[in-house]
This record gives sequence, C-alpha cells and structure tokens, in this order.
Amino acid sequence: MHILWLTGRSMNDLCSTTQRALILGLLERDMTVTFVNADHDMDIEGEEFTHVSLPNLAWRGLRARTLGKAMRAWLVANKPDVSVAVIEWRVAAWVVPELERLEIPWSLMDRSPPADTGLLGRLQWRSWKSAWKAAVRSDAPGFVVSKAHQTFVEQKTGHTVCTVLQAGVNLDLFKPKSKRTTMTLVYHGRLDRHRGVLACAMLAQKARLEGLEVDVLFVGEGDLVPSLTALSEANEFIHVHQTMAQRELAELLGTCHVGLLPMPERTVWALASPLKRSEYLASGLLVFGIDHPGHRLDGVDSTWFNLVPQEDFHLAGLKILKRLAESPVSIDEPRAYAEKELGWASTIDRLEAVLTVLHQNDS
Repeated sequence: MHILWLTGRSMNDLCSTTQRALILGLLERDMTVTFVNADHDMDIEGEEFTHVSLPNLAWRGLRARTLGKAMRAWLVANKPDVSVAVIEWRVAAWVVPELERLEIPWSLMDRSPPADTGLLGRLQWRSWKSAWKAAVRSDAPGFVVSKAHQTFVEQKTGHTVCTVLQAGVNLDLFKPKSKRTTMTLVYHGRLDRHRGVLACAMLAQKARLEGLEVDVLFVGEGDLVPSLTALSEANEFIHVHQTMAQRELAELLGTCHVGLLPMPERTVWALASPLKRSEYLASGLLVFGIDHPGHRLDGVDSTWFNLVPQEDFHLAGLKILKRLAESPVSIDEPRAYAEKELGWASTIDRLEAVLTVLHQNDS
C-alpha cells in the first residue's frame, strides 16, 4: 500500500514525535510513504520513503494557506499514483478537492485542534471545522488523539467515523536511568505562558521554602523562555534547556523523579493525549499534574500518578513531594504500566487497519 501524507507539521521539532513514530511504523510494515511538507530535508531514509519538500516562507497565519496551495499545485502537476492519502486538517481545504478529482481516497488526521488564541485562533477554528465537515460530506475516516477528542469532533461537526490514535512512546529509547541525588522535577514541551509552566517553577520554590531539596528542569522553547531564564539566574535549583534531540531528552528524563503536566483545562489540552505523559512513565517517573480528561489514564495507581484540581496544584504538589522525600516510589511500576499500555504497536495497528479498509473499499 502506498500512502500519501500531506501535512503542515514539521518533522524537526518536539511536536513531530508522534508523526515520525506513525510513519516509521508504517515503513516497518513494508508500506510505501510519500511525505509532503515544508521541511527542506528529513532524516528518514529508505527505498520506500519519499520526501517532497515545498518550502514555505509565509508569515505566521498565512503558512497553512500558502502550503496548501503549493500542495494542490504539486498534486495537479504530479498526479501521484498512491493508494490512500492522510491529510492534516490545516491543509485540507486546498488539497481535498484535487484528491477527489484524482479519485484518491483520503483520511483526516487531527493530532490537535487549534491552540492559538485571538484572531489567529478564530481563523484556525474555522479551518478545523471546515476540514471535518469535508470529511463528513465525503464519508472520509478521521484520526483523533483521545476519546474526549472523538466526542468533541462528533458534537461540533457531526463526524462519527473516528479512530483514536493515542500517543505512544519508544520503549527502547525512554527508560529509567540512574537517578539524580537531588529530587528533580521536569517539564518538557512548549514553554509558553498559557501552558501553566510558571506554576512548576513556583512549586519548586515553595518546596525549597519548606526545606525540601528539589530541582526543576524545563526543556523546550516558547514565549516564557526569557522569564524562566531570569528565574534560573536567580535560583540555582531552576534549570532551562533548549529543545533536545529525542535521544538526549530520553537520557535526561531517565535521571529525573517527577514528570509535570501543568497544562490547564482548556479545550486543546482537555482533548489531548500528551506524549510527555507516556515518556515520563516509560522513564520511571512519578507523574503529577492538573486533573482534566486530556491528562487522565485508565488503570494507573495513585502512588505514581496524581492529578489534582488546578487550584490545588501547589498545596497538593507539596504533600506529594514530601511523601516522595520520605518514601521514594519504585521506578518499576510506572515503567511496567508503560510497557503494557503505551507502546506504539497498538496505535500503528489501528492506523494500518483504517487505511487498509479505505484502500480495499476503493479497489
């Protein structure tokens, strides 16, 4: 089966991990993938993988439109001989008509609804809804990240043919390492102000005031980096790192003790399946964060997975850190859960099954 993958997402940032894992999983199952995005180059190689680069230098807010038009022009010029297409919602408006003219069956990938606020966010929500409405009209299957996301799509757009592709984790890469001597909290991902990241720094400050030897690490990039850097210069227990390669990140996570999920209950995170949650557990970390559907997991144990209301984040966090200082949690239990529930294999199984049926129905 030859899969055409059209997306506005880069393969060169922290948010690319899921996309990369899905594509590598398909390639390992002897499928052919033609991947079209704006990256100049990629580090995925192999006879069955082709990268089509459509560089996009447009201003933020116009990138999806510019890239979508370039993809449409590429489809018109090349008429690719493929079995099925996977398209991201951001570029759907420009590529769906041409895919249907070429009689290429397609599916809609939604790894995250719009996260931006203001005018840009309103424009993105319009594109998001339009993409799902197109999927309804064409009876095209969709992919979402959680059951809550699935319900949200159905309520907002009427689309009912969705498959949940939960974020997994590379269990060979993310694993427990020798832990640091100082209890270390860690958050990795976008370091943006609206993600609740500053609450993590405040938790470490409060713990220090209570006499607990605690460090906190932040890994990523975003509009909060200058503020966090200033805090790190004034407090030796706060450390800020730039975005890391996956292998380097895995080495760091494996040495930490507590993985943080501070994102508040906004729509985009309440519907999410955060990759960092799986990476924390695979690395043998206790997980602590804000309680909402996007952070919850079935079958976890409160000794190593704790979610609390946003208003209780600091008070409850201090209690958990004190408990952990007195009685460290075994790394074996969160790791065992990750091995049983969070590997990529089952997610790729579901993706492959939907694309296979889509191809067979078109044959």
